[in-house]
Amino acid sequence: MRVLALTVIFLLSMHGRGEAQILDRLGKKVENKVKQRVDRKVDKAVDKGLDKVEEKIDKSTKGGVSSTTVKGKTSSDPNVMSSNYDFIPGDQLLFYDDFSNTAYGDFPSKWNTTVGGKVVKFSNLTGNWFMVGDNALSFPLLKGSLPQNFTVEFDLYYPDNAVRPPVTFGFSEVANPAKQSIQRKKLFYFVIPKSNNVENVVGYTTNMYSGHETFTEWDVRGHTGKVVHVSIAVNGERIRLYMDTEKLFDLPKAFDNNAYRNNFHLRAAEVIPKPKDGFYVSNVRIAAVSKDLSAALIGEGKLVVSGIHFDSGSDRIKAVSYNILNEIGLLMQHTPSAKFEIVGHTDSDGGAQLNQRLSLQRAEAVRQYLMKNFNIPASQLVAIGKGASEPVASNATAEGKAQNRRVEFIRK
Repeated sequence: MRVLALTVIFLLSMHGRGEAQILDRLGKKVENKVKQRVDRKVDKAVDKGLDKVEEKIDKSTKGGVSSTTVKGKTSSDPNVMSSNYDFIPGDQLLFYDDFSNTAYGDFPSKWNTTVGGKVVKFSNLTGNWFMVGDNALSFPLLKGSLPQNFTVEFDLYYPDNAVRPPVTFGFSEVANPAKQSIQRKKLFYFVIPKSNNVENVVGYTTNMYSGHETFTEWDVRGHTGKVVHVSIAVNGERIRLYMDTEKLFDLPKAFDNNAYRNNFHLRAAEVIPKPKDGFYVSNVRIAAVSKDLSAALIGEGKLVVSGIHFDSGSDRIKAVSYNILNEIGLLMQHTPSAKFEIVGHTDSDGGAQLNQRLSLQRAEAVRQYLMKNFNIPASQLVAIGKGASEPVASNATAEGKAQNRRVEFIRK
């Protein structure tokens, strides 16, 4: 740092005031970058130390949850999970869009944008995907501001065959960025740097201009061309970011401005030269956190969960759903004599017999997970499939279908 300062002073003495101001800003930016790199190395060293401590704790733990299955300590497990994964999705759905009701090439009707965008389909990916292109800011049309406690989830895909702009997603005080710019407004967002960035990092910032980010390491290049499940949890002033099942940020006071709750948006920041491609999202889910799991399952005797995710058309539970199942399993362990029905429900897509079978298979998959990882006797858990026979919302919309795809836990 001393060498950097002396170099800047020498250069200032050799140039006029205009050049001096430019060099001063350059020096500060370089200094910030140096500090960020040092912080990341320190964080990495601390994380390694904590990992060793956690491994010792896991080895000494007897009974209860299997650390191999739940915490993903076995490298051969395709659903390897970080030991600090504690995300639980909100239960009261505020917005959902999988773009299934949008024709290819069209802009989705439940969104707005500053530039444009379109829905596309990939031959190697399931479902429809919304493209956020160069210098575009796109946002879902929410009904009012976001609550104190909520979650945001979406699937993210950024390709490996073209120059890609930075991927940014976050919140601002501007309710309608299509009418009013978010520049010089209160905002908070996360950023994945553009494709030719030399470092594998993800950051957050409250400033639209580069050089103010706080970064942490994440394998950006290793996830190129793959689907990443992004999860954000906001609890009052606390905000957490998860990429797949790895928690990257846990900031206790970063979401300290209620104005942030006016808008959630996705933005492909402008870069030069203009990129040939953008990034893509699907299965965007925003939900309020309004229910206490223990009060619902143990007190009321019924817990309805629409945030348990399965592979499309399959009973394979996605790893991002393990944590909420772990919470439910722990509650069941604390009521050892109670019996529960696990009831699977689907939307109306597909035939009645297919949906009936799929809902039962998914309920059974949840039952097996709880039996295996929490030693709950088979006699205390019954799997039931209801198919699409008991909808709680209209199957005419993507939002309604998302509510109908649910798992209910009923205490008997």
